[in-house]
Amino acid sequence: MDYKYTGIILNKKDVGETDRIYTIYTLESGKIRVLAKSVRKANAKLAGFLENFNLTEIFTAKSQGIGKITGSLVINNFSEVKNNFEAIRDVFNSIELLNKMIKEESGDQKIFKLLQEYLETMNEVAKKNNQDKNEIVSLGFAFKFFEELGYKIEVGSCAFCQEKIKEGNNFFDPEQGGIVCEKCLSNLKTRIRANANTIKILRIFFRNRLGSLIKLKANKKDLDNLEIIKREFFKWIE
Repeated sequence: MDYKYTGIILNKKDVGETDRIYTIYTLESGKIRVLAKSVRKANAKLAGFLENFNLTEIFTAKSQGIGKITGSLVINNFSEVKNNFEAIRDVFNSIELLNKMIKEESGDQKIFKLLQEYLETMNEVAKKNNQDKNEIVSLGFAFKFFEELGYKIEVGSCAFCQEKIKEGNNFFDPEQGGIVCEKCLSNLKTRIRANANTIKILRIFFRNRLGSLIKLKANKKDLDNLEIIKREFFKWIE
């Protein structure tokens, strides 16, 4: 049976002497794995269409086991990202995060659109070679991705007592799934300080599209704080 997908190449793995298995996040069926026969031969044209992070149309045939790629057309290869070391590093890390969290054939068009918007936004940022913007957009993607999976961080009210968060000594606890106020600290197992700017940026992430985050400014201290929160939250929900 033949299938046609719109997909983003997540990664690839060499098998046999000349073949590869590609992991692709598709609009139609979520994450799939498909085999490309003889794609590593010197004269193989298909390999150029199946580079990591490419947005492609993919044609497959399947009878038993995983499908086999019969053809592909590139829609967007995000060339600016691939020509920028910092951008491609951040995209690689974001793709790895998504790949770890998503099971095969669990389709979600919202996640596909979010990933596509992320790559398009990073491509625009890469043109300007602004590493801070790479980091802001990538962090925004991670937290919005968690939200789409049902793990939105609570930033409006204390995740423990539900009172409105005020400026002061606030902390993030991954187990509680949000910001916790100072008076509830004794109930926490994990305490990660979250200053006023960190909380403000998280709120901006959840209220805006990724493309809008190009305009957002943040200092290195706040970005490092957000990276710690992202890493610890990922550990808890993984």
